Amino acid sequence: MSVAGFKKQFHKATQKVSEKVGGAEGTKLDDDFTEMEKRVDITARAVLDIMTKTTEYLQPNPGTAPPSASAQPPALMIADEEGG
Repeated sequence: MSVAGFKKQFHKATQKVSEKVGGAEGTKLDDDFTEMEKRVDITARAVLDIMTKTTEYLQPNPGTAPPSASAQPPALMIADEEGG
């Protein structure tokens, strides 16, 4: 960790201790900020869901694919055509 990163972490820890021990009031978040944070979380979950479904669509699992007519061995396809 760099010196600047260490200083930042030390400051955060000092602030947290002073809030807990000294009764200092923590930073209050604006209601608009809280609402926007909820919207961003919902959007992030939706994007992740879309990305997952897109990956499944583009790279389907062959074990879950429905059987197709071309999946039959050639001998059975010829027998089906002759018999029916």
